[in-house]
Amino acid sequence: MQIRDVEAVALYRDLDERFANAQKWIDSREYCLVRIETDDGTVGWGECWGPVAGNREVVEEYVTPWLIGKDPRDVERIHDELTFKLRSSYHSYVPASVVSGVDMALWDCYGKIAGESVSRLLGGRRREAVQAYATGHFFPDVDGTDAFKRAVVEEAEGNVDAGFDALKVKIGVGRHFPWSIDTDVEILRAIRDAVGDDIRLMADANHGYDTADARRVGRRLNDLDIYFFEEPIGPQHVEEYARLNRELDVPIAGGECWAFVEEFDRVFDRQAVSYAQPDVTSAGGITSMRRIASLADARNVQCLPHVFGSVVALAASLQVLATIPGNPMLEFDRTPNPIRDELAVDPIVNEGASVAVPGGPGLGIEIDHGVLERFRVD
Repeated sequence: MQIRDVEAVALYRDLDERFANAQKWIDSREYCLVRIETDDGTVGWGECWGPVAGNREVVEEYVTPWLIGKDPRDVERIHDELTFKLRSSYHSYVPASVVSGVDMALWDCYGKIAGESVSRLLGGRRREAVQAYATGHFFPDVDGTDAFKRAVVEEAEGNVDAGFDALKVKIGVGRHFPWSIDTDVEILRAIRDAVGDDIRLMADANHGYDTADARRVGRRLNDLDIYFFEEPIGPQHVEEYARLNRELDVPIAGGECWAFVEEFDRVFDRQAVSYAQPDVTSAGGITSMRRIASLADARNVQCLPHVFGSVVALAASLQVLATIPGNPMLEFDRTPNPIRDELAVDPIVNEGASVAVPGGPGLGIEIDHGVLERFRVD
C-alpha cells in the first residue's frame, strides 16, 4: 500500500454579509484541503488552517515529492518525520497547518483502508454523539450599540430555538468600534437576559485585550455566570494567561493558536488554562490532537477542541471528540458558510443540543464532488 498522489485543493466563497471578531473582519471563506490518494484508489481528505497561500505551496512543492511512495497507514511515523523535516527546513517555526492537513488526510485514508472510523482506530469511542455549543454572535456590520445588541440577541435566541443550550459570544468590540469594554459586558448581559439562566454562556475575546483590560472584563463576567473566558490576551503571553487563570474566578480557556503537544505541555506546566482548545487544523492534525487530549487528561484539564473550519475539520474534530475523556463539547459554527454546509454528501447537523459522530470509515464523510468543483479556485 503506497501513496501515489498528494494534492492541495483550494476552495473559496464570498459571503453575502461580512462579520468580525476582535481579530478581523470576515467577508469570505477559503480553505486549503489536502487530498491523498493511494495506489488502490483510496482517497483521504484533510484540511489546513488559514489562507490557501502558503499552505498550498508547501503541500505541493515540498511535502508531495517526499510523501509519494510512503504507506498511508504509518500515520504517526509520517507525522513525526514531517514535523522534524519542516523544522529542519524552516528553523524558527513549523508550518503546523500543513502538518495538520496532511495528518488528517492520512488518518482518513487509514480508516478507509481498515474499514473503521478514525475514532475506533484511536482506541474506541466513549460516546456516539457530542454535546454542542453554538458558536456565532460575531460583530455585525451595523451602526450603534443598540443595533449591535439587537442583532446578537436575535441570533442567540435563534440558536436556542434550534435546540442549543450553550452559546459562545464574541467580545472585544473596541478593536473595530469606538466603544469600551463596558459594551462587551453589556452585550453579554443583554444575551443573558434574553436566553435566561439555564443557557450556558461562554465569552471569546480572540486575544483582543491587554492583560489589564482582560482582568477588568474577567472580574465582571462572574456576575453573568460565564462558563469560560476564551483567549483574553495574545497566545504568546503564557505567563500572563497563568496569572489571569489564578486571579480570576471565571475559568480561562485557550489553545487555538498553540500547536503540538510540546507547546501544550509548557502551557499545562504553568497552569495557564482551565480548558484546553487545540484545533485539529492548526495544532498538528489528529495525531497531535489525540496526544494533547491525553496530556490534558493526565493534568486534569478538560480538552474542548476549537472548531471553525469546513465539514472536513468538523468531521475530524468529531472523531477525536468521540474519544476524549471527561465531558468535552463540540464547538458548532453557526455563521454563514456554504462550503461547510454543502461540501459533504450528508451534512453534519445538530440534533437538539448534540451532534452525532459520523459512523462511516475514516472521517466518516463523503465529499460531494460537484460542490467541490463549484467552490474550487486556482
